[in-house]
Amino acid sequence: MNVGIIGYGNMGESFAKALRDKVQIVVYDIKEERRNKALEEGFGVANDLEFLLSSCDWLLLAVKPKDAPSLLESISSKMEGKLLISIVAGLSLSKIKSLCKSSRAVRVMPNINALVGMATMACVFAEGVEEEEKKKFKELFSHCGSLYELQEDTFDTFTALAGSGPAFVFKFVHALALAGVMEGFSYDTAKSIALDVVVGSCELLKRLGGNPEEWITKVASPGGTTIEGLKVLEEKAFVGTLMECVRKTSEKARKLV
Repeated sequence: MNVGIIGYGNMGESFAKALRDKVQIVVYDIKEERRNKALEEGFGVANDLEFLLSSCDWLLLAVKPKDAPSLLESISSKMEGKLLISIVAGLSLSKIKSLCKSSRAVRVMPNINALVGMATMACVFAEGVEEEEKKKFKELFSHCGSLYELQEDTFDTFTALAGSGPAFVFKFVHALALAGVMEGFSYDTAKSIALDVVVGSCELLKRLGGNPEEWITKVASPGGTTIEGLKVLEEKAFVGTLMECVRKTSEKARKLV
């Protein structure tokens, strides 16, 4: 099966690299330097959309939101029998159908972790996608990270949690690193320690399960050091602040659609 990727920016490139061992990839980008980059990285390249459409079964749309409407209208008459997969932010299935006249579409919301093949993705299928194709899609895109099939009306909340979430995690890691610097470590050493702690803690939760609060009680000994730090987080409303952060992000996502 051939998968055509329209747009070879960060996300298009990430998906191309994650899928290259599973399907044949053909790339198209309006910019020649990006087409050349895709060619140098070992991908088939189409110099125009006409060739891409004629040679691919599935199309992954990875362009900027402002460019999507005109592009979809331009390919509308050539989409028969093809599956359209859109990772364009804010582009709903109903909008895709109105622009492209296609009921065989998948909307995907990935995050920046796609750059290392560990995206957290939401997906929703249009009514024209058959069960066998859904199964094939899930099997293929699971190679790009974790995939959640959700209702489309939850995508704004997913954007706040998973799309913006990496930035909140980066901020947390940076804060831990700065705390290490304040106590005498170099920034690089403190950042490395913080990353190992975050990755290890997340892996523990994934493997062993349980509520995070249960694990907090295992780390925090009575009268010990950890409870002193937790007391500060409680006094500074750490949990409530993060909850409000996600709520505001979700509200903003709804306004952008």
